[in-house]
Amino acid sequence: MQLVKGDSLFVSAGMEIMSAAWMEVAMFAVAAVIYAFCTGGVRHSAIGAVLKRRGVCFFPLPCRADKMAHASKDSQDSTAIADKGETNRAAGLAGPRERSDARASKPSAGGTSAQKLAAAIKACARDRDMEGAQTVFNRISAGGAQLNTLLCNTFLDACVQCGDLDKAASHFEEMRRHGLVDVVAYNTLLKMHLTHGQAREAHAVVQEMQAKGLQANRVTYCELINAKVTAKDNAGIWRLVDEMMKVGLKPNSVLCSILLKSLSVHSSTSDIKRVIGFIDEMEDMVDEVLLSSTIEACIRLHQLDLLSELMVRCRQKICCVRLSAPTYGSMIKAYGQAGDIIRVRALWQEMADRDVKPTSITLGCMVEALVVNTKPEEAWDLVHKQLHSEELRGCVNTVIYSTVLKGFAGAHRIDRAFAVYTEMRDKRIPCNTITYNTLLDACAKTCSMRRAAELLEDMKATSVEPDIITYSTIIKGYCVEGDLDRAFGVLDEMKSGDDEFAPDEIMYNSLLDGCAKQHRVEDALRVLEEMKASGVGPSNYTLSILVKLLGHARRLNQAFSMVEDLSKQHGFRPNVQVYTCLMQACILNRKLERAVQLHNTVVSDSSCTADQKLYTALVRGCLQLHKPLRAVEVVRAAFQLSGHNLKEPTRKPVRPVGVEVHVLTELFTRLKSGTPAEQEALSELEADLESIGVSAKPCGKGRSRGLEARRRVGGGGGGGRGR
Repeated sequence: MQLVKGDSLFVSAGMEIMSAAWMEVAMFAVAAVIYAFCTGGVRHSAIGAVLKRRGVCFFPLPCRADKMAHASKDSQDSTAIADKGETNRAAGLAGPRERSDARASKPSAGGTSAQKLAAAIKACARDRDMEGAQTVFNRISAGGAQLNTLLCNTFLDACVQCGDLDKAASHFEEMRRHGLVDVVAYNTLLKMHLTHGQAREAHAVVQEMQAKGLQANRVTYCELINAKVTAKDNAGIWRLVDEMMKVGLKPNSVLCSILLKSLSVHSSTSDIKRVIGFIDEMEDMVDEVLLSSTIEACIRLHQLDLLSELMVRCRQKICCVRLSAPTYGSMIKAYGQAGDIIRVRALWQEMADRDVKPTSITLGCMVEALVVNTKPEEAWDLVHKQLHSEELRGCVNTVIYSTVLKGFAGAHRIDRAFAVYTEMRDKRIPCNTITYNTLLDACAKTCSMRRAAELLEDMKATSVEPDIITYSTIIKGYCVEGDLDRAFGVLDEMKSGDDEFAPDEIMYNSLLDGCAKQHRVEDALRVLEEMKASGVGPSNYTLSILVKLLGHARRLNQAFSMVEDLSKQHGFRPNVQVYTCLMQACILNRKLERAVQLHNTVVSDSSCTADQKLYTALVRGCLQLHKPLRAVEVVRAAFQLSGHNLKEPTRKPVRPVGVEVHVLTELFTRLKSGTPAEQEALSELEADLESIGVSAKPCGKGRSRGLEARRRVGGGGGGGRGR
């Protein structure tokens, strides 16, 4: 009996346990159905199709773990319109993300589902799929789920990204009606208006924010300031920056990057220093994007001193930033162009210390920096060090060797240039047209054209085709050596080809210059006629050569006619260099007053400004023709002093250009030993010049105070005549 009773109790207990288990199963099933209905988790519904297409799954399976993680990240980014990354996209920048000052509030229920839906909308926006984003959002409303700021802001951002401005405006009105508008929504709408140039609407958004008692955050100001940068409204930029700082919002890396874009070579020094100061004072760490933007801006603005100072002061902020080889290359190139060879070497050493491997471009920047600072030997040594490293040997290429060649050619080291060329061939480094043109240029500069034939043979043997620069360089070289007939022979050989190359202005000018040096007037005039017949228009440089040639040939009237006729026929105005050459031709032909009249012509022309070289040439001419008192008048005109009868400039320079100090000293010496009238003129001129801080009296070691005074007064040359 006891055994039977025990068995009965055992069976009863088991049935109770099974009943409870079935109850749990039934409750779980009901909950699952309700959950699927509320969240729209029906597999074949429209929303389900969109979510599946976007890689978002409501029922996590092990194989979907990666997609779930991706969807979760997208959901966290759904309010990115208010964060730093979104501002960067609006500004065309990139940068690390930071938390917004006004994040969307999390939903009170179904938070995970809301985040997944936001991720789906975000994915549609990335693909510019407005229809898909609308489908997802409509299903949320149709399912009776409570909308929140996260979903509404995400859909608003999708409308803006897809360019549906009407939909964005109507959706914003719905958000306003339901009291879901926050700073994030206002910033999204603000970005939309600014992107489409709707300044009035953007201003209205800001006013409404203020009326609602919502404080504009950094994103708001960054959007507004970026719009001012795009519009090049410098005053508006700094007005907004000041307003931002008044409300306690300090500049961050995003704002600094935007402000760096606004700077140009025309920006005031105070604006440049203020932006650099923001970077210096910024509490955030300087990331590589901001540092690269700063480096690029300082290079663009030629403010390398500010960059060096900033790098030293902010070393702790940027110590964790690993600069890339291209960034180092840009800095090395910039400092090289500025002549700061010490900084160039320091940057190269810093690369080695930080184990940043140079690329061929970085190495090229370093070699070029050394070459432009007249350090070709050091550049060649650096190339050899790279060749000795198995890891870096591949960086050495034709361009780098050609740069070294250029350095030795510029230094007139023809022996070293050919040594580099020999090494290139021994190491089987390919030689291209630039390589051979560089060597030919070295031959031309050092009067070593006997080697040109050898180089042309090498070009033919290695199947390197000559170009117009090759022929132009050879012609120039023969003209420099005085072998004009051979230069004409190269021209004829080039023209007899298959019309691949036609002579250009540089080539014709080289021939004209050669004719001028040999006083071959008729050949020069023939070249000019050929030049015009081939459709190559002469320039002021061409005119300067011809004026010199005709002046030496005592054909002054023809020189004047040439200036007038060529400038009219080819539609250009003679510049100050042409007038200076014409003035020297007048002096050479003992026509001083005609030279003075030319001065009056120049100062009457608003498009042409008399420079120091013109006045120096005129003073020297007066002395050569024994007219020291006339020279005094020219000096007075050059320094804008009274007491002369030369014509005053139509457009007076801010500071007098003056004359070169050695000519001024020569004039003073001549006057001192001259007639009483000349000595009196000297005393008066000395007094007047002293009153403006100019003196030509000796000042030790062959220098004079006149040189220093000339710098203060602002005298400067008229610029060289390059081609």
